[in-house]
Amino acid sequence: MNAGWYDDGSGRQRWWDGERWTDDFAPGQAAATVSSAPAGALSGSKGSAPVLGFVGLGLAVLGTVLACIPAAFGIGVIVLLAGFVVSLIGLFRKGATKWPSIVGMILAVVGGAVGTVVLIASLVANLPGPLDPTTPTDAPSTSTPTTSEGRPSPEEIADGFAAGVRAGGVTEYDDMPDFYPCVGQFLYDSDLSDETLRIIAAGEIVTGAERDAVVEASYEATLTCDPNGDGSH
Repeated sequence: MNAGWYDDGSGRQRWWDGERWTDDFAPGQAAATVSSAPAGALSGSKGSAPVLGFVGLGLAVLGTVLACIPAAFGIGVIVLLAGFVVSLIGLFRKGATKWPSIVGMILAVVGGAVGTVVLIASLVANLPGPLDPTTPTDAPSTSTPTTSEGRPSPEEIADGFAAGVRAGGVTEYDDMPDFYPCVGQFLYDSDLSDETLRIIAAGEIVTGAERDAVVEASYEATLTCDPNGDGSH
């Protein structure tokens, strides 16, 4: 028997779906054709919920956010790809609403493009810039020490001081083996900065704010290490 309204034996018209009686009745109505079936009997003709479309759209949103974070760009691309595929499947699902799938596919593509731009901009911003042409690459020897960082040892200071003194033509202290080590220790214990002492240890001339302090300290060191003041034993 074909689907339709029939008397089920109780005097009421009941819907026969072609195989069995349903729970739908048509009280007070005569037999009807298949076209007058109740809404419940025709529920299969309604559009189904776009579950895949919304899932794909959600993945596209999440992927866009992750792709715009340089550190998570790779994960974002994977999520965007998954969102695009799920949205595509949802688009071809029969009877489902299409707009969530369409929006999800578009957002997946746009999110990937935006994330790529953000990543490139971040990489460019972190590239080392060119050297400032106005900044000299080799600082004057009088301002940049050539010895290691930190306070030089008394021996290094003594050797540098001796080299500077000899460069000025003074040699009378060469016969005093304890003179230059004494000066080195004196200057090491002084209040002169590490940078200034590194310049002295390099045998270079100190200029700038500490020049006068170096002259005074060198004079006191000479008096301390050579009480006679004439280089004699």
